[in-house]
Amino acid sequence: MSANRSRTFLIALTCVGFAAAYAATTRPDVGAQTPRPGSANSITERSLRAHLEFLASDAMNGRASNSRDEWIAATYIASQFQMWNLEPMGDNGGYVQAAEILREQMSAPAVLSAGTGQFTHGKEMLVTALTGAKVSGPLVKLAPGVTSVPAGSVVLMPEAPAGPPAAAGRGRGGAPQPTVGAALVISLATQTPEQWTTAAAKPVSAGSRFAKVTPPAGGLVRTARVALNRDAYNAVAALAEGTAVSLQAELSATKAFTWNAVGRLTGSDPTAREQFVVLGAHLDHIGMRENAPGPDKIFNGADDDASGTVAVMALAQALAAGPRPKRTLVFALFGSEEGGGTVSGSSYFVELPVVAIEKMVAQLQFEMLARPDPMVPARSLWLTGYERSNLGSQLAKQGARLVQDPRPDQSFFTRSDNIKFARKGVISHTVSSFNLHTDYHQAGDEVSKVDFAHMLDAVRSMLEPVRWLANSTFTPVWAPEGRPR
Repeated sequence: MSANRSRTFLIALTCVGFAAAYAATTRPDVGAQTPRPGSANSITERSLRAHLEFLASDAMNGRASNSRDEWIAATYIASQFQMWNLEPMGDNGGYVQAAEILREQMSAPAVLSAGTGQFTHGKEMLVTALTGAKVSGPLVKLAPGVTSVPAGSVVLMPEAPAGPPAAAGRGRGGAPQPTVGAALVISLATQTPEQWTTAAAKPVSAGSRFAKVTPPAGGLVRTARVALNRDAYNAVAALAEGTAVSLQAELSATKAFTWNAVGRLTGSDPTAREQFVVLGAHLDHIGMRENAPGPDKIFNGADDDASGTVAVMALAQALAAGPRPKRTLVFALFGSEEGGGTVSGSSYFVELPVVAIEKMVAQLQFEMLARPDPMVPARSLWLTGYERSNLGSQLAKQGARLVQDPRPDQSFFTRSDNIKFARKGVISHTVSSFNLHTDYHQAGDEVSKVDFAHMLDAVRSMLEPVRWLANSTFTPVWAPEGRPR
């Protein structure tokens, strides 16, 4: 074993040792009345605190996406799943799922070939977005009033009028731009000489993708973009439409990983066990920030989202200890929600699912449950996209204290892992009580600020509704226009 591997092993062993010590504190007090296994009362503040204090401790350095600390968090959760006799659904017969990520970058200046002209990055051209080593297509000159272009075409944008630039890919009010589907977009550069020099010296990313997933689902951006200086732009503008244009670059890739922890409680009914209810949360946070104001540089993420992770863990333990439900329950804690973008752990989970997507009855994400929200009734939780399906209303009939998201303007439905499932057609929402506190994504998101009485009540309140869903024949459906596209 190399010195580096030995050091990593010892660090992991130490952390798992701490984890075991925390887990040991979840045993009931001697002499206390033992709650019925699997009941709401079997979920205790002591157990929630034990898990949360480990995951959000300074020793975990903020559980940054793609970091060793994210891996330790996944490994810790896996150890708990094993103790609760959940079935493993990760790699190599274990509970941890490792998603390999390739981060591709231009390693030599790209060249645009158009007609007899060739234009090089840093000289006549700046590459602002890459999708791969080579893109090509027929030239299309975008004219005023055109609302779409052929897929795979190379679009020459008209000179932009004075004023602020429009958002790439979207128009006013979110209307699609005509360049959607283009392989390459060419525009006239507007940089000053100083800005040009700075931009030319910066690394050009071709995006990130999963090694095992075919792009673009794996994460690469969909449209390449370049800006040409005046002479090069005029040369391309003089070409006939339909002229073959290509952009070629040399790429190099670096590897990274994100980690999920996944366990399963197989249903008792021979038929219903082939239907799956997925409970999820994200186990990562944003790590450390050396430029953070004040002496504390660790962003512990106690509320975001150690609280949701611990909620799923507590529900998993209780459901595994009680009567086995008819449907199969999957407990999935995802990595890289904060820093992954299109290469998050949940993206990997839905692109390479361990169970068939079409057999997922519903997915519930748990996010930021550590503090109450004064904008909803006392002891209530809110459900993102409540009106998009009939899942929330049915869970409420079974005792879930779920209400509509009081801040629809925040677009929370699209800001958590649930959206990855919803875009695949799975009825999926996030349960939360986030109150927009000022510790969001700050070093102040500490365990000391967790309202454990609220969190305990929140987690307990969801147990029986989830158990009902796993035992029922109810299958939620999208409301008209409810499914996101």
